[in-house]
Amino acid sequence: MALVCSLSTVLAAPSRPPAAPRADRVDYGRVLQDEAYWISTAQLSCPGSGHGAIAEARISGSRSVSVHPYEANLAARALLVAGPRYVPMVRDYLDWYLRHLNRPDRYGVAGTVYDYDYDPHTCDGSAQAHPVTGEWPKYDSTDAYAGTFLTLVAEYARTDAADREFLRSPAVRADLQLVADVIGATRGPSGLSGATPAYPAEYLMDNVEARRGLEDYAGLLRTVLDDPVAAERRAAEAARIAGAIEAYLWAASRTGGMYGWAADELDPSWDVWFPDSMAQVWPVFDGLGDDRRRRDLWAAFNRRWPTWTRSSPAYGTVSVEHDPNAAIAYAAARIGDRDAVDEYLLSSERRWAAPGRPPPWTVDDAGFRALAADTMAGSVGDP
Repeated sequence: MALVCSLSTVLAAPSRPPAAPRADRVDYGRVLQDEAYWISTAQLSCPGSGHGAIAEARISGSRSVSVHPYEANLAARALLVAGPRYVPMVRDYLDWYLRHLNRPDRYGVAGTVYDYDYDPHTCDGSAQAHPVTGEWPKYDSTDAYAGTFLTLVAEYARTDAADREFLRSPAVRADLQLVADVIGATRGPSGLSGATPAYPAEYLMDNVEARRGLEDYAGLLRTVLDDPVAAERRAAEAARIAGAIEAYLWAASRTGGMYGWAADELDPSWDVWFPDSMAQVWPVFDGLGDDRRRRDLWAAFNRRWPTWTRSSPAYGTVSVEHDPNAAIAYAAARIGDRDAVDEYLLSSERRWAAPGRPPPWTVDDAGFRALAADTMAGSVGDP
């Protein structure tokens, strides 16, 4: 996840509210299907160049829609776990992403993808300019876009309805190699990847996703693309990133109990919500580090931010009270904290879903909420 703001405001510690009654029968399947349907209403189906793209929110009216590949990659993962009816929609999205690979981009890197704006009726559009700097065309990151896309492709390949011959075609195989090479294009001497060719900050979140993407791509090469040599090389790349995260972001962190949220930000604080505290859940849901470390991080996060399950919309703010927090629910699900997941799913139903998922909710929040529900359904059985 590329960091699009760098809030350093220290927020006062909230007192822990009374525990909510445990929800023993949250309908995980319904949550998954509701989020998948909402994501499906954000996909462009018109015939222009934007066909198959997933916009950042539900398409409504005739206003131009924004497409951010990072958000769309996570949203498409939710479509995959929601059932075979959505698999063709994911294939359309994969086609859109691969059609829009830069060959190369403005910095000479092939395999990156810009952010786009589209007319929702014609699917005609163009790459976005940065809203503040005017930089054109722009992307929020390259390493995280590539990593999350590779994870999506690997998960697509594992579905029963996947078109594996499409993945095995020479053109697609070559394109996937380009995407994987994007991560190495910004790798620094530390072994960590930089956010973009022009912005070399080495973020924890991005590197977690880049590592996961390379590991998933190695599995795809091994099991679907029948290329064990390339699989071993990509797995080694993923292992090097994991080692760099350990050496430069954990071991070198001056706190002793948190990851540095970037290679030049090694003094994080639990008193800072974003990015310091929020970044800690990425290793939790990705399975980095040993089990005890992940559980210690999760416990520390919840001691400091006990109200994360009860956020409500307030566009333009970055705080525990007003962020969607769906990624945190996914971490809770991955570590097996059913009470926290259930409380979040019930609260977000009232505060976010029922009012129509207003900003700042986007399709990646819907994706994380769906993945949290799917993870819990798989671990305890859907009631």
